[in-house]
Amino acid sequence: MQNKTLLLFAVSCGCILFCRSAMAQRADAFGLIDGSILFIDPESDSRCAAVNTFNADFFIRSCDRRLILLSGDDRETPYVVDQDFNVTHLNGSPAGAIRFATDNDGVRQVFWLTDDSFAEDADLVLNYISENDTLEVATVAGQEGEQIPLSPVNISQTECDPLVSFDGGDELLCPRACGVGAVGAGLMLTLMFSFTAARKGRRRRRRP
Repeated sequence: MQNKTLLLFAVSCGCILFCRSAMAQRADAFGLIDGSILFIDPESDSRCAAVNTFNADFFIRSCDRRLILLSGDDRETPYVVDQDFNVTHLNGSPAGAIRFATDNDGVRQVFWLTDDSFAEDADLVLNYISENDTLEVATVAGQEGEQIPLSPVNISQTECDPLVSFDGGDELLCPRACGVGAVGAGLMLTLMFSFTAARKGRRRRRRP
């Protein structure tokens, strides 16, 4: 019985070490926020997890594919991303798409862009209005005062690593399978098993 108790304790400790190692690897790989989606560009070596608009950065939370705002006060947005990386508001209305594009620095980065369902001209950079969580095409004033829509090639100093801007808490991340709760439950089971084994041992010794 004592050997079984020691074995269970060793397994619990092993699970704790494995979970800590797995979480550290997930957080460190490519500077990812734990549970964010990594984009890999098929046309280059770019690997990015930050999603760029003209005025804000985001990441996609993998467990529910929700877009998380990184600029200003980090928080959830009412936008989700499907398997083809088309964006939809929680009310069901389409809201552009997320794609790789070449920025003004010649770097392939991830942008939240217009598509045919959002604007007549696709692949234009969006401006995120955080006050009411709406989107508009980003523009710049031309020489004659007209508003010229911006493409990714007009945008410089875009972001690839969401950790640079992230200052939110665990409530913005996906739940961890190997979290504190799982570790605590494992230790509790070990203590209960040890206590039960000790009581049985005392009862056996009391028998004549």
